[in-house]
Amino acid sequence: MEGYGSAIYWLETAPEVPNPPLTADIKADVCVVGGGFTGLWTSYELKSADPAMKLVLIEGDEIAHGASGRNGGFAMTLLDMSLHHFVKNVGADAAKAAHKAVAESVEAIGRVCDEREIDCDYTHGGLLVVATNPAQQVRIEKDLEAAEELGLRDFKALTGDEAQGLVHSPTYQAGMLEEHCAVLNPAKLARGLKRVLAEMAVEIYEGSPATGLEEVSQGVKVSTPLGSVTADQTVLATNAWASRLPALSRKIVPLYTYIILTEPLSDEQMDSIGWAGRHGIEDKRNYVHYYRLTADNRILWGGSDGVIYRDLGIKPRYDRNDAIFAKLEKTFKTTFPQLSEVGFSHRWGGPVAMTVRFIPVFGTLDGDRVHYGCGYNGHGVAPSHTGGRILSDLVLERDRGYGDLCFVNSKELAFPKNPVSWIGAELTRKALLKQDRAMDSGKDAGDMDPPLLRLMSKLG
Repeated sequence: MEGYGSAIYWLETAPEVPNPPLTADIKADVCVVGGGFTGLWTSYELKSADPAMKLVLIEGDEIAHGASGRNGGFAMTLLDMSLHHFVKNVGADAAKAAHKAVAESVEAIGRVCDEREIDCDYTHGGLLVVATNPAQQVRIEKDLEAAEELGLRDFKALTGDEAQGLVHSPTYQAGMLEEHCAVLNPAKLARGLKRVLAEMAVEIYEGSPATGLEEVSQGVKVSTPLGSVTADQTVLATNAWASRLPALSRKIVPLYTYIILTEPLSDEQMDSIGWAGRHGIEDKRNYVHYYRLTADNRILWGGSDGVIYRDLGIKPRYDRNDAIFAKLEKTFKTTFPQLSEVGFSHRWGGPVAMTVRFIPVFGTLDGDRVHYGCGYNGHGVAPSHTGGRILSDLVLERDRGYGDLCFVNSKELAFPKNPVSWIGAELTRKALLKQDRAMDSGKDAGDMDPPLLRLMSKLG
């Protein structure tokens, strides 16, 4: 199996022996390609609807190898760069419907964990969004205005003192609390779903990357190194790894984001920061800082920067980036000076799937037998559950309203071919980081649509 370039805390908490690879040519009603959250939730929805269905799931490495085992563990509603950016881009009605669907997924994940006895440390504390400069405060105000426009009552404005009362950081100047957010252990959730799917008679093969996809007289044939699955319908649920599939390669580009994790905090250290509500926290930079507590009172600290590598590749050596790890440590200590002596036990990274418009893409390829979902832009824990509902409805040709969401069978913008994609992505990255620095120095008003982003959208 393809290795990892760093030790990932979540996977250490959920050790498991992978299933054997596929070594035969088999048939199925549905083949799901990808053992991350999208593939797992799609399989769960399909088998819940039709227990007699023969469903095969193949995973190229091991369950939770990708973003589903490495992310920050935030199940939240965010789509696009922000709520007000989302409303601006898709319109109020479409934004409200999508927000409602993903907010329901935040709650549904908790219900499934309770009903299926998946212990993934699911903690529903809400999302605390903080501003650390006046421009970020403007962004919060715009999100609150967008929430009011949509009639959403689960957003609450906070003063700087109120935000600091919840979590003790001298950097907070204002805040916003959103109800629909939970934090969880993503690897425990993914591998808990694997156990549930096995109980539902889903055949799961690991170490079985898809090497070919072709329509045949009996349906769609998915080839692997040692076998194949021929199915009536196929679901491509590979997210960042979609960049390796010709049919999806220009819909997304892989962007690496990075995380550091502290040693467990003592009771005295916990008292020094408050955080009794155990909220997930983000600031309002372009390259946000996102952070949360783990079940054993470590602080996971991520973001600050992101990298799309020149080859648009996914490789174990990209799992580490010492320059970004150093940035993360610096901003952690600025945010929590009372924890300046805390050590860090883990540092890791992984690829997320970025789309041109910063929202996911779902649809059906020509021929009507192959469906796909990817491109969560780093916010996939809850939207991938929504994605499982979308994809299962596409397979079953049923209408529960999910097919009407603005990112389903919509006009999708494609990235240009490399090296234009990398050049554009790198120019965009530098522009966003420059704007973050300008906001910190008080020289930017906080508009969240730099001209280069608009240009990239047109190039797509």
